[in-house]
Amino acid sequence: MTFEIREDRSPQGRRKLSAERAAYFRLVKQGASNDQACRIVGINPKTGRRWRNGRNASGRNKA
Repeated sequence: MTFEIREDRSPQGRRKLSAERAAYFRLVKQGASNDQACRIVGINPKTGRRWRNGRNASGRNKA
């Protein structure tokens, strides 16, 4: 896997986690659990659940 956790782990404010989001979905598609994928990518498991359950990048629900 070529993804690397970014060095600066401070809050990003309005910046989106687009690289982390893509890596998370790639790992889940390969069969990793939510907790495993979140640990590898470096995000909170709650964020991974939100992404997986349909929250899009802007923070609004798809439904």
